[in-house]
Amino acid sequence: PGTDREALHDGIGRLAEGITGVQGTAIGEAINTSLGAVKGLDSQAAKDPPPARIVLLSDGANTSGLDPMEAAGEAVAAKVPVHTISFGTPGGFVDQGGRPIQVPVDGQTLEAVAQETGGMFHEASTSDELRAVYDDIGTSVGYRTERQDVSARFIGLGLVLAMGAAAGSMRWFSRLP
Repeated sequence: PGTDREALHDGIGRLAEGITGVQGTAIGEAINTSLGAVKGLDSQAAKDPPPARIVLLSDGANTSGLDPMEAAGEAVAAKVPVHTISFGTPGGFVDQGGRPIQVPVDGQTLEAVAQETGGMFHEASTSDELRAVYDDIGTSVGYRTERQDVSARFIGLGLVLAMGAAAGSMRWFSRLP
């Protein structure tokens, strides 16, 4: 969370596969870690988290760590929607030491997490489809600064004070200022 783009790009450059101490796909841990990042933004965020969204990309089924639906419940409690992206195919596999290991994507769990938290579920089986998903999510995730005219409040307060002064003048001096 934040607007420092340079820090974001530096952080992305330092990313490594996996979560320390967790082997396999840990969807629940990813949600929990993201919630921790939102709450740890600053001292106020721990008590009153800022508006946030989590974008979760997974290419497999949850195999370790916290249950994804339990983590989704924590996201609901924190009012943080989770947008999920299922990237892969039911017959997907990875090559580990020369042996293919099946890693079918679990779209049902990802869809349930998105639905539970108020997020959106997306599927992508190619890098072009994934880019299109990110473009779609990018249109709904972000912020915009809007300028508003608040002078009416000050004018109203000034009028109330002027009326009060006129009423006080009439009471004390029996004439208007």
